[in-house]
Amino acid sequence: MLDIEFVLKFLKKNKVEGEIFYQEKEKHSLTIYGGDVEKYQVSKEQGIGIRILKKNKQSFSYTTDIKNVEEAINKALAYVDYMPIDENWSLVEDLEAKDIKGYIEDPPMEERINTLKEIEKKIYSKDKRIKSIRNIVWEKICENNKIINTLNTFLEYNYQYQYVYTEISASDGNNERSGFEFDTGRTWYDLNFDNLVDKVVWKATSLLGAEQTLSKRTTILLPSDVASDFLELLSYMFIADNVQKNKSLLKGLINQRVASPVLSIIEDPTDERSLVPRAFDDEGVKTYKKYLIEDGILKEYLHNLYTANKERRNSTGNGVRLNFKSLPKIASFNMYIKPGIRTEREIISSVKNGIYIISLMGLHLADTVSGDFSLGIEGLQIKDGEFYKPLAEMTVAGNLKDLLNSISEVGSELYFKGNVASPMIKLEDVMVSGK
Repeated sequence: MLDIEFVLKFLKKNKVEGEIFYQEKEKHSLTIYGGDVEKYQVSKEQGIGIRILKKNKQSFSYTTDIKNVEEAINKALAYVDYMPIDENWSLVEDLEAKDIKGYIEDPPMEERINTLKEIEKKIYSKDKRIKSIRNIVWEKICENNKIINTLNTFLEYNYQYQYVYTEISASDGNNERSGFEFDTGRTWYDLNFDNLVDKVVWKATSLLGAEQTLSKRTTILLPSDVASDFLELLSYMFIADNVQKNKSLLKGLINQRVASPVLSIIEDPTDERSLVPRAFDDEGVKTYKKYLIEDGILKEYLHNLYTANKERRNSTGNGVRLNFKSLPKIASFNMYIKPGIRTEREIISSVKNGIYIISLMGLHLADTVSGDFSLGIEGLQIKDGEFYKPLAEMTVAGNLKDLLNSISEVGSELYFKGNVASPMIKLEDVMVSGK
């Protein structure tokens, strides 16, 4: 058990400002393969990150052994005098808050095992072209974190989320394809297992026999999961640290049009629909709803205390720690594209000629500084509002600025499966290269 009073007294005795980030983490993992339990594992980890501020210098150390917290503090104290001076380091002051949530208990282990085994059976029964299932994996993450500092701050929060995923392969005798799908929820009862089965089978079979088509300018549709991946790429451009280091396409464009008027991007950690709602960030700053892009106009970047101090402004409450071994960085807790009016089915029906994207390849290689990208795509050709034939070995290349301005519609269906979420996105007049 961590002796908080001892730690605070020890820091004050050394005449420094200090912060303790105390983390307890538990992970449950269950894997089904070939109708049997392949693995069940429970792992636990706890640790303390120590941050010290002294005369505008900052140092950091951590330990996984609570008994060695004094040694970790001494290590940080030994480092701090050798660190560069930077007046922008700071800690929150005079805060006390708890964000403790309760969660419904999981069903008995036998029921969980049987449910995952049933998923395997349902996948095979859905389509004769399914040839193999890599595995069915369920995992649960539980965390309890405390943020305590020498400036009269004591904060505590917890969270839990679960996810299930599978990867399968399908063959029609001539072609082979794979499909991957996952679902997330706060509890076991939030997971939609039937939807997982339907989607992974569809993904694995819908591209069988896919081929190239002629290069052309066309309408493309990014369904919710693909659009969410696209939004995750865009999210790096809103990070204030990237902006301040000239590593963002959006630098210097506040209150200017950067996208189509139909696009609004929101970051709202307080939204109760999100997977992990947060009342405050990992530096203790209160979170709130904010528009990053509103009707195509850039409104805000994401800040932690350090980047906010650089600009003599307030943090946006986006200081995020990966774990107790790291200092706060900047990230979104819950970023999403504001929904439109029509459903995915209605948008598909409105397309005379276009491509429904199932897979975007190479997103991680896109340049968020210049905006240049070249992505491999696979999907389904749309003809007169219906899926016509599968397509593969196609490429979309260009600049993110042009792509953002080509968005003509956003769908109405929004699913929160992670820290980014998006409805379907419709883009017009996009150059697709094939044969």
